[in-house]
Amino acid sequence: MTPTPGFNSASNFISVEHLAKRVMNAYQTCGRDNLDNVDSLYTADVYFEDPTHAMQGKEALLDYFAKVFANLEDCSFKFHQTISNSTDIFMSWTMFVNHPKLKSGETIRVEGASYLKTRNGKIYYQRDYFDMGAMVYEHLPLIGRILNNVKQRLGQ
Repeated sequence: MTPTPGFNSASNFISVEHLAKRVMNAYQTCGRDNLDNVDSLYTADVYFEDPTHAMQGKEALLDYFAKVFANLEDCSFKFHQTISNSTDIFMSWTMFVNHPKLKSGETIRVEGASYLKTRNGKIYYQRDYFDMGAMVYEHLPLIGRILNNVKQRLGQ
């Protein structure tokens, strides 16, 4: 049997390290017109959760991503650190996002992390962690002023 690139010949599964690199590449090129690279990362029964939504199944996940990216002017990621074992991946990242209704369309920087569980070279579980306040609430006119006031008071 000839080894297939990206597969570990001992187990016939894509290595977790290789999958982590594919995740980073896919999310750095992901956008409203390009979800194909992300599609290939997930199992059909993937469970995905972030601070705003939870969903089961690749079709639901891709629909969610399509809706999110449709409202963004730009979105990019910088990955900082990846920690993995034989089945799990933990990635820390910074997301740079431009939304026309937040911060007058200026770039918003959001620190976050993703915990991924894999099987047979694909992701079957993803939990994203990030601060919704830093992403959305702090950039809304009234709520943003209230949150900044609260932060200042907590710092005294």
